[in-house]
Amino acid sequence: MKVPQFNTSDSQALRNRFLAALYRKDYTAALTQYQGMISLAEDRFPRLGETFEKHLRQVQVAFKRFVPHTEETAPLRQAHGRLQEILRQMARPRPEYPGYLEFQSWEARQNLQPWQWDRIYENAITLQLTSGCSNYCRRCNEWALPRVRSHFTAPALETFITRLNAAGNRDLALYGASDPLDWEAQGKSFADVNGLNQGNYSLLTKLPRGKADILAAMTEKQIPFSVSVTGRNRDRVKSMEARLGCTLEKQHDTDDLLIPAGLDEDFTSIKSSITDAYGTEITPEGVFMILPTFTSALYPMGHQKLPVDAKTPVFPVRKLGREALLVDYFKPLEVVGESGEVFFLERLIPLQVETLLLDTGTLDISPPGMRNLKEYFTIFDQGPCLRRQTMGPSVLKSLKRKCLGNKRYAELSSEEKARYRHKIQTHFDFSTPEAMAGFRLNAAAFFLEAVCDYLDHHPVECQIIRFLTREEFAALAPDAPKGLSLEAQLTALPEDEFFTGFRRMVLELVHRGKTPDIHAFIAAHRARFDAVGDAFIPASN
Repeated sequence: MKVPQFNTSDSQALRNRFLAALYRKDYTAALTQYQGMISLAEDRFPRLGETFEKHLRQVQVAFKRFVPHTEETAPLRQAHGRLQEILRQMARPRPEYPGYLEFQSWEARQNLQPWQWDRIYENAITLQLTSGCSNYCRRCNEWALPRVRSHFTAPALETFITRLNAAGNRDLALYGASDPLDWEAQGKSFADVNGLNQGNYSLLTKLPRGKADILAAMTEKQIPFSVSVTGRNRDRVKSMEARLGCTLEKQHDTDDLLIPAGLDEDFTSIKSSITDAYGTEITPEGVFMILPTFTSALYPMGHQKLPVDAKTPVFPVRKLGREALLVDYFKPLEVVGESGEVFFLERLIPLQVETLLLDTGTLDISPPGMRNLKEYFTIFDQGPCLRRQTMGPSVLKSLKRKCLGNKRYAELSSEEKARYRHKIQTHFDFSTPEAMAGFRLNAAAFFLEAVCDYLDHHPVECQIIRFLTREEFAALAPDAPKGLSLEAQLTALPEDEFFTGFRRMVLELVHRGKTPDIHAFIAAHRARFDAVGDAFIPASN
């Protein structure tokens, strides 16, 4: 299947154009985008929507980072005051809030097809119980909104849990950009929800003020949870432990988080991903697909949220924890569609190309367990190739167990036999030093073609990427010798410098534009992803 066109929000496009203008120091253009966001906010007020309000708050943080106090920026600063007032009003208690969402009305509002609901529940990784949060932590990686705005009703929450259980999905997170202890409806608290003991749900709370009784009830009912500890709630957590006479399971037990997020985002650096899961997310606002990415100005939450609508053709296959970390972001996405069949897309989606463009190859931005592109290119080196030769017997034994199971080869279908033989052949190919140079050039051409296509369709995002990679580009080694083709340049490099040479080509594309040499290299090594063999092979094969 070709790469589908996933939806992004108007507010995200406005935010990106605003950032690009700030990076260029074009305050006139920045004012136009800023006024566009204000106009959109005024039209929707007071029901801005959670995602839109997050984008507005990100714009405000970026404004404070980059807009100097000069005569030129006076109109922009005046507009800033208007947007500040809108956000202040959103944070104040309103008579119509907190709202309560019934399941039937919420589901009808999504206007999705029956098969889509099956895929959503099967691949859900988060069920967010409320919109807004009572904690409003400065370093919230989800940019949670201040003040609880809405809740699912108790019957709605129990319906969700019933449907998730029916889909075999019993180990998702029940928080998101909210605190589960904030949830309350029809006189029930979180401790009263039926079905929580039927699954291994992930519950993480900051222990909001006034919720100690709920936490005590959860402990008594043996509902598992963890407490996220910061300098602001440490005393409350200690008091709770003394009351319960036990030690609570803790996360983030440090005054400072590893990755600056939320109001501490600087919009100038590339940081590690905050999100470590692929799948769908259910919130009071709607349904989204969640895909991890590096944390940067493009995706300050460390992931992209793609809204789901009736035209959404596929969903990312649900992956959590270590399984998600083992996903190579630079390979086509594994998805599932209407039939329930799992397959891989043909090409990278824009988010993956953006991650590739921001991947400096340093361990600082690669979460432990995740392979970056620099590490991937090393699998083509002679040392790993020779080690695969020695591992041949054990690999063949493993393939036999996975592909045959309890069957004999003769009992397999023609398709199963072909798949089994193909996996064996790929292992032998990857154990042959002579073949490795070709596989590596195929991969490089696949990535470069994805970058070229991205540059043609995402000019604003490219401006942001140029800003984020400007120092790396300036520090690049001198240009390669003139007169050599790109293939000659890459093949002449020592093995441990291949990524550096490839990275130079990528950044030259972003900062200087495409060249005939790039097109010639891609044409000579045009490749496709072979999901069965897990390799990039010539497109003609």
